Amino acid sequence: MFRILAVLSICAALPVTVEAACQPGPVHYDYQPQRLDQALQDLAHRSGCFIQVSPELLAGKHAHALHGRYRPLPALTKLLQGTGLVAHATGSGLAVTQPAADTPKKSAIRQPQGSDS
Repeated sequence: MFRILAVLSICAALPVTVEAACQPGPVHYDYQPQRLDQALQDLAHRSGCFIQVSPELLAGKHAHALHGRYRPLPALTKLLQGTGLVAHATGSGLAVTQPAADTPKKSAIRQPQGSDS
């Protein structure tokens, strides 16, 4: 019995690594304009949210400044303004993707058929 208590007390004294959970409430951000990949890393660290994104989407893109209190998704959306990328909430955090391709609309004007002018 003494051995079990000794082992439990040693285990209780060991540091435990806990992954920070995505904070649902507003968090204060004070970011200057920077590379988009760095801005997303900063946002993930500050909010505790995992951000899923393909590195190819971030190449050559920059984020605007972000100042104020925001929930994670609105903060990410603001950082992505002007980049052509969109933010989504996922079950495990957030994701950055390209917008879905628009469905081509049928033209209201009919083209003449069979003319080779």
